[in-house]
Amino acid sequence: MIKLSICIPTYNFGKFIGQTLDSIIPNLRDGVEVIVLDGGSTDDTANTVAARQHDLRQLTYYNQGFRGGIDRDIEKVVSLAQGKYCWLFSADDIMLPGAIDKVIDAIKSNDDIYLCEHILCSLEMHPICTYPPFKNISNPRLFNLEDISQRKEYFRSARTSEAFFSFMSSPIFKKAVWDEAEIPESFRNTCWIVAGHLLSMIQKGITVNYIADKLLYKRGDNDSFSDNGTVNRLRISVEGLAFIGETVFGVGSPEALHIKRVIRNEWTLRSILPMKLLAITSPQQEDMRDLNNIVATHYLNAGTLNFCKYTLFRLMPIWLIRLFILFVRTYRRTVLTH
Repeated sequence: MIKLSICIPTYNFGKFIGQTLDSIIPNLRDGVEVIVLDGGSTDDTANTVAARQHDLRQLTYYNQGFRGGIDRDIEKVVSLAQGKYCWLFSADDIMLPGAIDKVIDAIKSNDDIYLCEHILCSLEMHPICTYPPFKNISNPRLFNLEDISQRKEYFRSARTSEAFFSFMSSPIFKKAVWDEAEIPESFRNTCWIVAGHLLSMIQKGITVNYIADKLLYKRGDNDSFSDNGTVNRLRISVEGLAFIGETVFGVGSPEALHIKRVIRNEWTLRSILPMKLLAITSPQQEDMRDLNNIVATHYLNAGTLNFCKYTLFRLMPIWLIRLFILFVRTYRRTVLTH
């Protein structure tokens, strides 16, 4: 019996996926499989995986020959899994030693979803900081989200969107729970299909076991969602994840409002102001009108403080934005070198 399927959808991550597999392979044990779904990569992904497939029956490689998009490719790789539980894993992240043993031990409790943590790293995988998904919750905790009071606490305590299953490598879930989710076709155009499947099951009654343990390194500065520009990347978060929350729980529901709150915490003025500078100085790359509309959706109708942030975004001159960006970059370099 396969207990755990590690599912890796990938597209042109040949320069990263070898390191990812090299971190997973030493963790493997009986009852665990690894499935790589290649969405028609044009780099050396196939050769990189094949070099590690030799004499490793637990590693399976599927090349579907076309790019289905992240949402459909995730659904496809999960459909190929034979395990009771699935752990979606990004093709550029690094699994920490002992991670699979910890997951196998955790799933003995037979809960629906397990939520792990990661350590955020630079592109070169130098650790930067931890990234806990909850505030004021640092120990393992089991939530029955069918219970209204527990659901309120869960959403209220969310610090990052990972609490809402935004980061592919964070949740480990029962395949049966994933398969049971009935989602609209519109979810498959959001880039948040994992959140779509798992959030959709909350009102049917699921348990989320926060194991409060760091099981992987997450590679930063390698955002494949930025292929079509930074403004579109902002749109994916501000509109896509919020759309799922409002569809599942209702517009204006406490759950949907908490999802929007967390998105604002993650996409701060510090990350948005460089987009304004780029849209002004390189209008052929980014559209200022689109950015204004997205930022308005992000901040307006969310209280006085957020209205002030929106006003600051609209009024801040270019020279001050440049100075601000210089300060942020200098500070970050100082942190990384120490």
